[in-house]
Amino acid sequence: MANPYGMTLGGLLNRDIVQPIKRFATSNPLDAAAIATIPVPVVGDLTGLLADANMYYNYPEERTLTNAGLSMAGLLPLVPSVTAIKRAKQYGGDPRLIKNPEVIREAMMQQRPQFGFGGQIGNLVHKPLSEMQYKFVPTPGGLLAPKVTTAEDLASGGNNVMINLAGDKTRAGGVITEIGGNKLEKNINMQGGRQYGQSQAQMQDESVWAAAGGIPKSIQNKIDEAGQEADNVYLGYVSMGGASDAVSHHMSDAILEQIKVGRTTKKSRQAFDSHVKNIKIKNDKTKKVEQPLKDWPGLDSPKIAEYVSALPQGARGVFTKAMDKAAWRNMGFPDIAETRYALTDPDLLGLPSGYGGQFIGRGRVGSVVDESPSYVHETYPNTIKGDYVGEIEPLPRQVMFPDFHKARRAEGKAVVPDDRAFNIGAPQVQKLDQEWLDGVMSYYDDLVAGKFD
Repeated sequence: MANPYGMTLGGLLNRDIVQPIKRFATSNPLDAAAIATIPVPVVGDLTGLLADANMYYNYPEERTLTNAGLSMAGLLPLVPSVTAIKRAKQYGGDPRLIKNPEVIREAMMQQRPQFGFGGQIGNLVHKPLSEMQYKFVPTPGGLLAPKVTTAEDLASGGNNVMINLAGDKTRAGGVITEIGGNKLEKNINMQGGRQYGQSQAQMQDESVWAAAGGIPKSIQNKIDEAGQEADNVYLGYVSMGGASDAVSHHMSDAILEQIKVGRTTKKSRQAFDSHVKNIKIKNDKTKKVEQPLKDWPGLDSPKIAEYVSALPQGARGVFTKAMDKAAWRNMGFPDIAETRYALTDPDLLGLPSGYGGQFIGRGRVGSVVDESPSYVHETYPNTIKGDYVGEIEPLPRQVMFPDFHKARRAEGKAVVPDDRAFNIGAPQVQKLDQEWLDGVMSYYDDLVAGKFD
């Protein structure tokens, strides 16, 4: 298999991974010449790799097969080094989720736009973000003015707790009118996302969050339960992965609108129609193989927008993810990475999965889930009542909700499944006590010290 360097994959691995690791593990780790032999596009965490080499040099007992494997993996952009793992161990979760957001954003804007665990914007990022185009037009009065609060504020004033709101990274407060240099026939109404609780939903209905199915009720039940003892029940947004908008109307609407004004042919559209109709997915609950889009009407059908809008979230995600392939993009279909870039809240761009605090609300004990709000989210119809409090400096989930991770470690559960368990599991209640505040301030200190760069 050839690669951009004109070598076989085996030769590339040997030259750029195996040999540098051997040199680092057996020689002086401060040898700048050794560092210079590793091409930057191939290497992820050079600083972490150097730290690993320093550890191997000074502590030979650490030269285990497991550690060597992790160091080699650390050469890849999305995998942490051994030292990074040890450094983040105190926070109790996946260390890949603790990374300086500014470092990730800088890398994304430069040569590696996919950089950042859970922060990637697409499977196929074939051009830098600086070349991606879109136009977002804010709606006058579409968002309440942002408020800033602090961890100290949340922890003060009584016995306070926080419940998590896991959400995608879509923006709110305006419309997308162009993507990829193409003006859309119908604007994409952006509803969020973390800013939902600052939008017309808050102004018209006093809603702070929207979701589908039984999720709003489960959150409200937790608010009611926690509110029996807590003085304040805060609601804290926590970001999901970069591709979590795949099930939303934002993504499906943007895809369909781009196809209208794009350069696909009838033959290519029919090929895609045939492909999605025959996609087979194994149902995790029933264990049966299903074809969620077997009744797909076709991209040229006048009812396609209505059909996609009515799809369950899972099936809508099958459609949007199916298009994230180079073969379709080369036929003139929308560039999913560029589309996701347009839909993503700029303040959340590049954040690893699980960073939160960019929206803080306050729940209302005894409130009722609103199933018919005047301001309707086109993906998430049911809403929770509450008040907009503000936002804090972003925190990784391990720091924002440490009790969740401590409980899982005590049960012997692996760190990688934390993400899914947190996002789709029961709402978590975190006490905002002095221990919590100490952990938050310790993280902020470590961040300023550059320990997560």
